[in-house]
Amino acid sequence: MAIEQQVIQYSQLINRRIIDRGTAEEVGRLDELWLNVNSHHVVGFSSKSGGVLGLGVKRHSFTWEQIYSIGADSILVNINAEVEEPEKSPEISHPIIGHEVLTDSGNTAGELRDYIIATQTGAVVGYLYKSSGWRGAVEGTYLLSPDDISSIGSKRILAIDAAIQDPQPYTDGMNQKLNKVGELLRDDYTKTMADLRGLMKGAQNISEQATSKVQEVAGQAREGTVSFAEQAREGTVSFAEQAREKASEVANQTRDRVAEMRGESTGTPILVESEVVPEPDVVPESQGVIEYEVISEAPPQAEKSENQA
Repeated sequence: MAIEQQVIQYSQLINRRIIDRGTAEEVGRLDELWLNVNSHHVVGFSSKSGGVLGLGVKRHSFTWEQIYSIGADSILVNINAEVEEPEKSPEISHPIIGHEVLTDSGNTAGELRDYIIATQTGAVVGYLYKSSGWRGAVEGTYLLSPDDISSIGSKRILAIDAAIQDPQPYTDGMNQKLNKVGELLRDDYTKTMADLRGLMKGAQNISEQATSKVQEVAGQAREGTVSFAEQAREGTVSFAEQAREKASEVANQTRDRVAEMRGESTGTPILVESEVVPEPDVVPESQGVIEYEVISEAPPQAEKSENQA
């Protein structure tokens, strides 16, 4: 939207020419703004052209987003012939200009004369009412913010007592302040969208970083597991070798000590139990029965006794 003016009043838009930016043709004059009183936003508008005494009148409708620019004399809009024109939703209020302004305690404060719109977003930044002199208020135009409004009906607007009791006079100098408000709304919208895009991008980066970190940790865990297993195996082999060497050393020392005590040679090493190779069990083959002949011989003493006799 190519608009230099940040805020504009309802009264400045009514009956302004509407020009199709694509064809440079006039499609009518702005006839009605579509104000959603619940959200305090102008969401669209309608135009009318031609006709005599109400006959042959052509009407067109537009969303606020279709506005390309708002000039001093005309409003340029983008029209797409392939897209159907929008329709007013049930939330759209009837024109509220001329509504009675009441306090929420039931006292008449004045009459609504105008409202001010942020050109970039269509948001209403203020409602203007003419004071009726309630509670000694000087006659003049006063400003109500959307937060000061309790409700809007078909004929009346209810405002909170505090806003009416301490009214804000509307002067020409306030246009600069309201332009600042409109600029802030535009900047806030742009910043909000930028923050949202940044948040989405940040979430994607976080997801990618998390995935990469998980893969890195998993790789380190696998490497750590392999390294630990290798260290465990090496440690086990080293311990077994040391145990065997120690056992062999103790056995040899024991053998040498025993041999020294017996005065024997120590040339043959003693094997520890883990180094002794067991011989396979051999089952002796079955052998025939050997018969022996028993020869009885008399003992020599018996023989000597016989000779003496």
